[in-house]
Amino acid sequence: MKEFLEYPAEEERRKKFEKYIARDQEAQKERAHREIEAWINLKPFIDIWDVPNIPQVTNKLYKEFYLPRLIEAGAIPKRNMVDGQVYIGRHRRCVAGKWNASIQKFLYNREKWGGTITDDCNHFEDDNGFALFVPIRLGTEEEWKLNKQL
Repeated sequence: MKEFLEYPAEEERRKKFEKYIARDQEAQKERAHREIEAWINLKPFIDIWDVPNIPQVTNKLYKEFYLPRLIEAGAIPKRNMVDGQVYIGRHRRCVAGKWNASIQKFLYNREKWGGTITDDCNHFEDDNGFALFVPIRLGTEEEWKLNKQL
């Protein structure tokens, strides 16, 4: 008897949950649509803050849609990287990276444990699921040393 009395309340909770899920899925679709629209209308990069956050998408969509848009807007492709050259761009921890051709990554300085260390990160064409560097212009050794202070 107790199970029968609890059933209507459980059914009501289930229906509310399904409505919530449907609203959330619709909101996700709308966000995805706005994001795609923003990438379609991406303006040329003038400043590092013009570089949008790179979304987590399928590898196919990233290579066929997002990579070309980044390059069209002014991101420097990997084929144009010069060993030892400093680049200014966007990354979650730095704004200046030095290209290292032997490891095919950018080196950058960052603060960690009270000191400065040199770390590395991938070029935006080598997405590995972690933060990527999107270079938009050549930099100087001084800018590389200053990094986040730019």
